Amino acid sequence: MKIAYYIHHTTISAGGIFTYSIGVLRLLVNSPQIEKIIIITSNNVAESLTEFKDIKKIEIRTIDRKNFIVKLRMVVWFGFYLIVQLVQNLFVAKRFFDHLKNSISVINPYKKILSPEDFDLLHIPIQYSPIYKISVPIIITMHDLQEYHFPNYFSLRERLHRRINNKIAVQDSEHIIVSFEHVKNDIVKYFKTAPEKVSVCPPPFSDNWFLSKKEVSWDQTQKKYNIKKKFILYPAATWEHKNHPALLEAVKQIRDEGFDFELVCTGNKTEFYSTIEKRVGELNLSGVVFFLGIVPEEDLISLYKNSSLVVIPTLYEAGSGPLYEAMRYRVPVVCSNVTSLPETIGDSNFIFNPNDKTEIAAKIKAGLNDEKFRERNIQNSLNKMNEFQKIDYSNNFLNAYKKAIHNT
Repeated sequence: MKIAYYIHHTTISAGGIFTYSIGVLRLLVNSPQIEKIIIITSNNVAESLTEFKDIKKIEIRTIDRKNFIVKLRMVVWFGFYLIVQLVQNLFVAKRFFDHLKNSISVINPYKKILSPEDFDLLHIPIQYSPIYKISVPIIITMHDLQEYHFPNYFSLRERLHRRINNKIAVQDSEHIIVSFEHVKNDIVKYFKTAPEKVSVCPPPFSDNWFLSKKEVSWDQTQKKYNIKKKFILYPAATWEHKNHPALLEAVKQIRDEGFDFELVCTGNKTEFYSTIEKRVGELNLSGVVFFLGIVPEEDLISLYKNSSLVVIPTLYEAGSGPLYEAMRYRVPVVCSNVTSLPETIGDSNFIFNPNDKTEIAAKIKAGLNDEKFRERNIQNSLNKMNEFQKIDYSNNFLNAYKKAIHNT
């Protein structure tokens, strides 16, 4: 089987989606049933894919997403495509509009580097594809439909953007991959999609998804970020649903009881960060809580390995990369009791209600100071990692690919 595989041009700023893309790519590289992989990406991302460049079955094709003409063509293509999509929803003549969409794709700059005779399908491991209606099946990985669960966390413009793009992705892809059953249920429910069009394909949870092979000492990391005490770690962009304010309240409560530690947060600083920053000041946590922004992978790995506890208080998550990473690095971890997280961690002793700051605080205190709790937590992670290693991840993806090809 020959596949084209798209990697989004924003790399690490895309958060867990980028690490997911790399994790699945490694899985495909190691599959004997995949004879060729054509990576479609931007120039800047290609520079970071050094581990894949010397693999015989891989070819990397790039597009300059910073080029003005490329940007213009993408905007024009999507504008026309959206108009046709809206009109198509009013009429029954689906085939005519599909032909029209196919014709419009000539404008799309990705059309030039996608030669369908070179591959059997195109896998887009993110929510939306940069191109549709080519002559081979397109498979989309949909990560979540969060806007249906927490609409208040999105502006009207963001909700409209997500709903339009999600509808196009569901309608104009030949098959959909999700990592968890709850996401499949959402797609079937909100888009009236046939269940057989959606395959649950867990990514390789037990594998390391980071690109970096560098090692940095804890002394270097500590000095670089001025970390002076034992600390808890929360690696997550500052989106509202990530629930940083509740974590701050819990930290305040514990410190008021006399416990001395720091909170280190990494990840993209979004617009909501200003609200979080203000709350840090109101709770007198300046100098105790550190938001480092996006850090190099080698620094993040060092932070994981040297943290006393990883805390994940999110209100919604399709699946939590930091949870798997903490378990993989054998660092005690506690998390919210939402979506797939309880199933992933597999033990109710290590989960909490993310809306209850006292419950969050109790789990943090146990994770910091109760040695038996910490030992049980690490042993639980080892057991779960052993379970994950027994899953035939690649077979799930291959079956989804075969369904897409067969149904075209």
